[in-house]
Amino acid sequence: MISKGPQLEALEKRCDDLIDIARLLTLSFDKDVIITKALEHVHERLRKRARYAVLEDGHLVIRHWVGEYEGNFLASKKIAKKSILWDAFTAGKALNLTDPSQTNGHEHTLTEQVKIKAVVPLRYMDARTHQGVKFGVLVVDSGKEQAPITEEEFAYLQIMADLVAEAVGKTVLVRELIRSYEKREEASKSFAHFLRNRFMVIGGFSRRLLKKTDNKEIKGYAETIAREIDEMERSLQVLEEMLQVEEEELQQAREVGI
Repeated sequence: MISKGPQLEALEKRCDDLIDIARLLTLSFDKDVIITKALEHVHERLRKRARYAVLEDGHLVIRHWVGEYEGNFLASKKIAKKSILWDAFTAGKALNLTDPSQTNGHEHTLTEQVKIKAVVPLRYMDARTHQGVKFGVLVVDSGKEQAPITEEEFAYLQIMADLVAEAVGKTVLVRELIRSYEKREEASKSFAHFLRNRFMVIGGFSRRLLKKTDNKEIKGYAETIAREIDEMERSLQVLEEMLQVEEEELQQAREVGI
């Protein structure tokens, strides 16, 4: 029988927690909700402060947090470019800082200069390009207690970060698909409108021609054109009804928070 390491056993104890949060993240299509719920989950389970910084216009900016902080994050809080958080983000490697000396040579964003913390980069795989997309970092610390993150907690945070990143990647993909669909829908409706106007013109002229001429051959051509236009208008009506149904489905998707 293969013996389990203490880290694996500890993680197994958190299996139910991870399943619960994974289920929650899977059901949500709102990135802010996903991040907020994940931070609340970390704070509740580990009893530690947690914050999230997102990449915006070339800067990492603190957008969500739980726990007591001296700083006020209600306004944008940019992460110092020379901070160890930026190092972790650019390198794409999670760091568990258990010794103050590990932050030597780096700037601190928070006024309290917390040096004992875990930093986990967040990235997802773009389903279209199959390229990794780095979008933020998850930071967890004990505040003034400066208690190190245990190896088990660090492994747990990395799993949590993977769950969050996959959920965010899902929301990005769904939103992009909806935007693409909206553009296609707009183009289809515009083209259908264009066709209907052309059909009306052609159909109108064919009916006027029927009234104006006594030539049997010309009348035959005009009647054929009129019938074909009627068929095309009926086909166009079916297309417009399909577009209407799809528009209603799209609106329902918006209403559930996609």
